[in-house]
Order: sequence, then structure tokens, then C-alpha cells
Amino acid sequence: MMAEAADGDDSYSKSTGPNVQDDSNIRIESSETARLFRSLWSNITDDNALTLYGFRRFRTTHLLNLRLLETEIDKLDHQVYQAGLSLGLPTTSGDKLGLKHSKRDRHAPSPEAVLNPQLVSKLRQLLKEYDEGLVSFNQIMMMETFALADNSWQASLRSDNQNPYEMYKTRLVRVDTVSRSRSGDLLRRSLRKYLRAFWFFIRFRGQHAYQKRSAYFSPTELESNLKRSYQNTSRLADIITRFLIALIAGAFLVTPLAILSHQSTVIAHLVTISVCIVLFSLLVSLLTRASNEETMVASAAYAAVLSVFFSNNSGS
Repeated sequence: MMAEAADGDDSYSKSTGPNVQDDSNIRIESSETARLFRSLWSNITDDNALTLYGFRRFRTTHLLNLRLLETEIDKLDHQVYQAGLSLGLPTTSGDKLGLKHSKRDRHAPSPEAVLNPQLVSKLRQLLKEYDEGLVSFNQIMMMETFALADNSWQASLRSDNQNPYEMYKTRLVRVDTVSRSRSGDLLRRSLRKYLRAFWFFIRFRGQHAYQKRSAYFSPTELESNLKRSYQNTSRLADIITRFLIALIAGAFLVTPLAILSHQSTVIAHLVTISVCIVLFSLLVSLLTRASNEETMVASAAYAAVLSVFFSNNSGS
């Protein structure tokens, strides 16, 4: 009887052991999820767009994944090409692939040894992941970016304790804005670069004060007392760019008019107008993302305006 009871206790403990372990794992996962929820709640309910719509793009990790897929596909591609070269078929007259000069392995496999259902299925899956990864990565790289240092409050709450330079170099993408294909001109990019460098200098200067403050307060107290500061570098650069473009456009209209009014010879007028048109065309093509057609249209319109100035001065 006692042996039977002991066997029953052992069987009960064995049957309940995995369940207890599973319940413990579930409680640990729930606690971790709740902790993440507390730390992320302030991010998904913040009033600033940089916090709400700024996400890491993991550029290096994306590139690593694409390179690994590329390496796997390259091995299969080599096998397919060698199987095709082993057929010994004559090349076409154009030979666009350059098969006539392709190097053939000494022991090139036959198509029967290479093209099996397993290889075809693996090749299709790899190509699908590779193509989708390329398209997705291209879309991510076209998104508007900003530095982590632009959002000093969110940067201060990160768990990896980045230094100011790492915050300055870390890029996040904005998912609520249009792509930067038409907004990434040279002037805007330069302004954003220097503004980010300026915020980095400010951040680096205030790092020591932050470290002293964090040494005396708990993370919860530090988060509640931390001043939320944001530097929307993109918007500020856009405003400054518009202002500078307006000044440049006005200067290109007023300056030739002032010069022509003090010139009396036709040759001097023609030289002034020619120089202004060339400089205007160069600035439009370099400082903006205008297409070739748009640059020609803008230059023609500007030349027409200067021709009116020239005709008025000639008539007077």
C-alpha cells in the first residue's frame, strides 16, 4: 500500500511539474510585457511628432540580412550557370550575357544533378525574401530621417545609455512624412547637417550635468522631473531654406536691375545679363532638386525678365 502511495505521489509530481513551470514562465513574460508597456506608454501618447512617429531603421542589420541572402543566392546562381554551360550550346550572335567568355568549372555539374525540386523551391524562397528586402529597404532609406539627439527626452530614457555622439549619429525615420526624393536638396541637407552638429554640441555640453543629476535620483524620479525638449531639425531647416531661397530670388532680381540702371553701353548690359543668367541656372541646378526641364524653364523665365529690364533701359 505504501509503495502504491509513493508511486502515486511521484506520478502526481511529474504531471504537475511542467504545468507549474509553464505558469511561472507565463508570469515572467507577463511581467516583462507590463514593464515594457509602462516604458512605452509615454512614447505612444506623447504630443510631439518626433516621439510618436520616430522609429529606428536598423540600417546595418538590414544590410547584413541582404548580404547574407545575396551570398546564398550567389552560390545557387553559380550552380545554375555551370549547369547551363555544361550543355555546350552555341551562344547567340549578340551574346549579351557574355557566355562565350564565361569560365567553366572543370567538373561542371549536369542539369539533372543540380535542378531538383528542393533547389528550385529554395531558390524561389530566397529570391522572394531578397526582392522583398530590397524593395522594403529602398522605401526605408527614402523616408525622412532625424537624429536621436533631436529628441533629447526620448534619448535620455533609452536603456542602452548612449553617449552624446552615439545619439548624434543614430538616425530614426519619420513614418508620417513624405519621402525625401523631392526634399533632400543640397541646401536643406547642409542645413540639417549643421543643425544636428549644433544640437550635438549642446547635448555634449549638458551631458555632465545630466550624469550628476541621474546619480542622485531614481529612474522614475528622473523621468518625471526631466524636461521634455525637442529639436525638429527637419522643420527648422525647411523654414531657413525657404527664407534663404526667397532672399536669393529677390537678390537675383534686384541686383541686375540696380546694375543695369547705372550702365550706359549695350555691351555692359549684355555682359551683366549673361553673367546673371548663368549664375542663376547654376544655383537652381545645385541648390534645389529641380529636374533638367525645370531648370531650363526657370532659366528661360529669368532670362525673359532680364530682357524686359534690358529693353526698358535701352529705350530710355
